[in-house]
Amino acid sequence: MNRIGKFVVEHARLASALALAMIVGIALLAGEVVRYRLEQERLSVLQTEAQRRSVELMSQTLNGIMMGAMSILGLSDPDIKSEAAGQLAPNSPRLAALIESVGRSYEAEGMFVVGENGVITSAWDSGGRNSTGLDVKFRPYFLMAMQGIENVYAAISLTTGKRAVYFSAPVFSGTTKASAAVGAVVIRSSLAKVDLLLKTDSEITLLLSPQGVVFASTDEEWIGRLAGTPTADRIKAIRDLKQFGNLFDKQDIMELPFPVAPGIVQYDQRRYAMETAKVSWNDPYGDWTLVVMEDLSRTVPAAGRLQVSAAVGGIAFLLAWMLLHLLRGHHGQTVAAAQLAAYSREQQASAERKSLLAGAALRMQQATRPDELVSTYFTESNRMFGSLQGALYLFDPGSTTTLHLAGRYACAGELPATLTAGEGLLGQCVLDRRVDIVDTAPGGFATIRSGLGETRPAAVMMAPVLLNEALLGVVELALLTHPGDAERAQFEELTGLLAMDLEILGRSVHTEKAQSAAMAGDQARLALTDEAERWP
Repeated sequence: MNRIGKFVVEHARLASALALAMIVGIALLAGEVVRYRLEQERLSVLQTEAQRRSVELMSQTLNGIMMGAMSILGLSDPDIKSEAAGQLAPNSPRLAALIESVGRSYEAEGMFVVGENGVITSAWDSGGRNSTGLDVKFRPYFLMAMQGIENVYAAISLTTGKRAVYFSAPVFSGTTKASAAVGAVVIRSSLAKVDLLLKTDSEITLLLSPQGVVFASTDEEWIGRLAGTPTADRIKAIRDLKQFGNLFDKQDIMELPFPVAPGIVQYDQRRYAMETAKVSWNDPYGDWTLVVMEDLSRTVPAAGRLQVSAAVGGIAFLLAWMLLHLLRGHHGQTVAAAQLAAYSREQQASAERKSLLAGAALRMQQATRPDELVSTYFTESNRMFGSLQGALYLFDPGSTTTLHLAGRYACAGELPATLTAGEGLLGQCVLDRRVDIVDTAPGGFATIRSGLGETRPAAVMMAPVLLNEALLGVVELALLTHPGDAERAQFEELTGLLAMDLEILGRSVHTEKAQSAAMAGDQARLALTDEAERWP
C-alpha cells in the first residue's frame, strides 16, 4: 500500500489525472449499466406488445368473423359447392347475389369462387372489375384450400395492382371437413385494416412475408424492401412467386437500413429496441413476421442516465478524494516512521561512535611514549573502521618538507622511511591539508601509489595530522569497505586526538629532558661546592 501512497505523493498530478479518468470511467460505466437495464426492460415490454399485436392481428384475420363466415359458406352452401365442382354454370344469378351481399356486408373489395381447376367461376368486385375466368391455381390461398386448410394470404391483387389480403376457405364436397375439397371461396379485402392494426405507440411497425419482403409498414417508403441482402437467387425466387406484382420487376431492389433481429439496432443515428412476433396465416411458405421498433431516445432519455452518471461520479469523486487523502496520510506516516527509525539508528550509531572515540581517547592518553601512542591509534582505527593497513609520517624537527615514518600497521612490505610534501597522493594530502578518500574499487584507480606501496583495498583514507593550524604530519588507512560521512568525521576526530596526544607527549618529553638537565646542573654545582670545601 505504501508503494501506491509514495506514487501518489511523488506524482501528484499524474495520480490526480488517473483518479479523474477512473471517476469519469466509473460514471460512464454506471450510465451504461443504467441504460442497459432500462433498454432490457423496454425490450421485455416491447416483446409483450409484439405478441399482443400478433394475437390481435390473428383474431382480426384467420380467427376473425369474416373467416368464420367463409368457412360456413364453403361447408354448407349448395350453389357454391355445385359451381366449384363444375355442376353449375358460372355467375349464376343466385350465387352472384350471394357473394355480392356477403362481400358488401364485410366491406370487402371483392369476393369470388374458385373451381376445382383453379379458375374463378363467379366473382364480385366493388370496382366493377370482372375477374371471372382468371386462373389463380398458382396462388397459395387456392393450394391451401384444396388441402382443406383455411388461410390468410397477403399479395398484390392481379386485378387492382394494390396490396390486398385474401381470406380463403375450402369448399367441401360434403357437409363435413372430412370430405374432399372441390374449390375455394375467397374474399379480397384491402390492407387498410391491417395497416390500422400496425399503428401503435411505437415509431416503426413492419409486417414481413416469409420471404422477408416488407408488405406493410408505418413508413410507406419501406414497403417492398427486403430484410437482409437482396441476392440474385433470392430476387428470382420472389419474382417466381408472383405474389408481389411488379414490386420486384425493377432492378434496384433495396434492403432495410437495419437488421431484423430482436435486440438493439442502430438507425438514423438513434438506438431502437426491436422485437418480433410470428403471424400464422397458414401460408405454405411459412409464418409472417410482425416487427415492432421503439425509439429509445424517447423511452430511455439521456437525461436520466446523465443524472445517474453524475450521482455515481460524485460518489466516486468523494471516495477517490478520501482514498488519495488516506494514501497520502499513510505514506506520510510511513515516511515519518522511517525517518524516526533512521534518526534513532543514527543516534545509536552516534552514541556508539562517541563511546568508541571516548574509549580510544582514554587509551591513547594512557600511552607514555610516541611509538606506543601510534600503535594505540592504529589499533583503535582497526576497531572503528576495520582498517587493513596504516602508516603515519611526521615532520622532521625544523623541516617543513620532509617527513619520516613514525609508525606502520599490518604492512606486508617495507615502507619508504621518508616522504616529501607533494610526493604521491599522501604527499599531496600534506599540501592540501584536508581529509581525502580514494576509491580503489573496480572502476576507480587500478593501483594506488602511496606510502603503503601498491595495494588494492576498497578505499584509502588520508588526513593531515593538525594541531590547530600547526601541521605535525600525515596519516593514511586502507579500508575493506568504502567509508561514509560518519566514518570520515570519526577518522578526522581520531586523527585530531592523535595530534593533541603527540603534542602532549612532546611537551612531556621536553619537560623531562629539561628536568634531567637541571638535576644534572645541580649535582654538578654540589660537587664543585664539596670540592671547594675540601681545599683550604
